Amino acid sequence: MNRNLDAVQSFLEQLEARGGRESAVLAGEFRDIQAHSATWKTNPVYSTEAGRLPGNVRKNRYKDVLPYDQTRVILSLLQEEGHGDYINGNFIRGTDGSQAYIATQGPLPHTLLDFWRLVWEFGVKVILMACPEMENGLKKCERYWAQDQEPLQIGLFCITLTRKRWLNADIMLRTLQVTFQKFQECRSVYQLQYMSWPDRGVPSSPEYVLTMVEEARRLQGSGPSPLCVHCSAGCGRTGVLCTVDYVRQLLLTQMIPPNFSLFNVVLEMRKQRPAAVQTEEQYRFLYHTVAQMFFSALQNTSPLYQNFKENCAPVYDDALSFQTSQMLPTTRRPPGQVLRSISVPGPPALAMADTYAVVQKRGAPAGTRAGARGRGAEEGPLYSQVTPRARRLQAHAENARGVLPSGVPADQTPAGPDAYEDVVDGAQSGGLGFNLRIGRPKGPRDPPAEWTRV
Repeated sequence: MNRNLDAVQSFLEQLEARGGRESAVLAGEFRDIQAHSATWKTNPVYSTEAGRLPGNVRKNRYKDVLPYDQTRVILSLLQEEGHGDYINGNFIRGTDGSQAYIATQGPLPHTLLDFWRLVWEFGVKVILMACPEMENGLKKCERYWAQDQEPLQIGLFCITLTRKRWLNADIMLRTLQVTFQKFQECRSVYQLQYMSWPDRGVPSSPEYVLTMVEEARRLQGSGPSPLCVHCSAGCGRTGVLCTVDYVRQLLLTQMIPPNFSLFNVVLEMRKQRPAAVQTEEQYRFLYHTVAQMFFSALQNTSPLYQNFKENCAPVYDDALSFQTSQMLPTTRRPPGQVLRSISVPGPPALAMADTYAVVQKRGAPAGTRAGARGRGAEEGPLYSQVTPRARRLQAHAENARGVLPSGVPADQTPAGPDAYEDVVDGAQSGGLGFNLRIGRPKGPRDPPAEWTRV
């Protein structure tokens, strides 16, 4: 195994070693990131003076999200026509130290021209948009792209839509033709929009995020221009996308350091763009996504690691929030494309922590003595499956009709004096992804007769 894969395996083994402490460890790491960020507010290196100037204040979507002066994007295009140099955006360095990303806010009605000045001046070929236009009844981003048969004129820029298609159920790919009328020059710009990523939240699965950055790199090609990444504020969701792509580039170029730390990567992102990766939930999602990416890299590189995921899977206490939707199609990749496929995990398996086997309590038929069973009556299964309590609270409407997501009828037997109650803090086995739940009687009594058959 080369050093790059050594580092990948080491990262995964460190996650495995945390076992059931994963949730507490990640929460502690994110608190440390927030603490570091708070100390920077008094450091002149992280000043935000440009964003506070009277002429620029109205160009900020949120008054508490201002770009660092040291890494802010400075516009020079069309300054001679009276336009200023300010836009709420920051450069973020890539794996080679270049200005690989522009992290910016979603444009406002009066900053649309500044946005296209940025795209044109820095030769942006691909825009990654991680938010819808409207969210919870609020405008999160002004539409800066053209619609079907409707060119959009913004200052000296004319934008037309030449093609659009769905990459999958959540991501729209638009091809835009942008004409800068001052020079009568045309360029193609691609926009990838993630439609269903909630504000301050995470997607349902890492798969589409990995697909998004993979497609962005395919469209980008080998050119030096930066990716333009934005959401509404240009912080949380934007930071997640930049970090995922950054780690993926490390992996593809075999630059994963022996002491690879996702904590340090996010901290560096935050030194360049305020509040990048904004919430603990987003930070946890990053760990989950990078782990998926690394598992796939090991499994696609060598057959020796085909079973690595099963033997060394990190434990996520809230893994239910990261489950892949079974209703969405999985994109197939042709065999042999290692670099293209390392960021796309295989079909999701049912997580061990999502299903529990329980002994069904059977009451004795009327007229029989305790412990005896009626042989003539049709017997139900001795075991059944139930979902965790957290899942039951979020179950689909069909659960109310007595059907679990797995299709197994729910046990609707009324609780009697011999019923069992769940132990919330169930035992966990050595951090291998198992989550065991046991039952205990509500009061002293003899074991049920069924136990003798187990």
